[in-house]
Amino acid sequence: MAEGNNNHSNYSTAKNPLKKKVEIVSNLSLQKKITGILLAIFGVILLINGYFNNAVHFINLGIGLIVIGWIVLIFSHEKYIKYDITSNVLNDHMDIIKKLIKGLNIETDGIVIPPKENLKDGCIYLPLHRDFKINFSLIDDSTLFVNSDNRDEMGIVFSPLGKGLIKLLKKYRGEYDAPLKEKNDIGELSEYLDYFLTLFQVGNNIEVKIHNKDIVTISYRIVDNSLCKKLQKEELCKKCPCPICGAIVLIIAEFLNEALKIESIVEKNKIITIKLKIIRNILK
Repeated sequence: MAEGNNNHSNYSTAKNPLKKKVEIVSNLSLQKKITGILLAIFGVILLINGYFNNAVHFINLGIGLIVIGWIVLIFSHEKYIKYDITSNVLNDHMDIIKKLIKGLNIETDGIVIPPKENLKDGCIYLPLHRDFKINFSLIDDSTLFVNSDNRDEMGIVFSPLGKGLIKLLKKYRGEYDAPLKEKNDIGELSEYLDYFLTLFQVGNNIEVKIHNKDIVTISYRIVDNSLCKKLQKEELCKKCPCPICGAIVLIIAEFLNEALKIESIVEKNKIITIKLKIIRNILK
């Protein structure tokens, strides 16, 4: 109990020095803004090239550059760059994801897999069929299409868009990091996620609840909902969440050390509500 209190104290003391870092980063120079835009554009080019040439390494590299560019842009204090450019770049990326999903006629929802030995950043898994099995021997960080003689094991593996934000979060916490150790401490998890939203200035007022030991609900207020409207219209939120929701569900999956099925992600009046179902024993 004393150790848990110490962790909570360390977490609280971490906020003040790290908030100074947030203030510094939020005043990025024009050079950094241009760099972020170029990274994102180059990422889109690689992603399109990889998609049409079936080059998985180009697809993964393209996604990585888009996320890095998005992270750089998110710190811009000029709203037209922060919202307009970022949303347009991600729109291009999500258009490719939409075509891929519709081309394969995938009607299932995303399964969030926390980091594992062969998946260092975790993944979003989209099974091709509703009655599915996950064969982790067929999945690693370089996998895009999961092919198997067993039709129930077939699917698509997406690198979570939020993984870059999580890495940056850990970098800025640095020596002040107090890892989430107590799986029953939902209050600590909520504080961690609230700090995440505050650090990147993308949202606030997050609340996490676990119902009947197998349903997780999350609600928070998002700063910019322009991408949310597009993803909801295309019904992509449950299949491949945006970087913000993607980071949140990935953090929760890692906290619980369980696979999570995305039941719903709904935005209304800038309030995001996420419902996840815990799929137990799938990681054993």
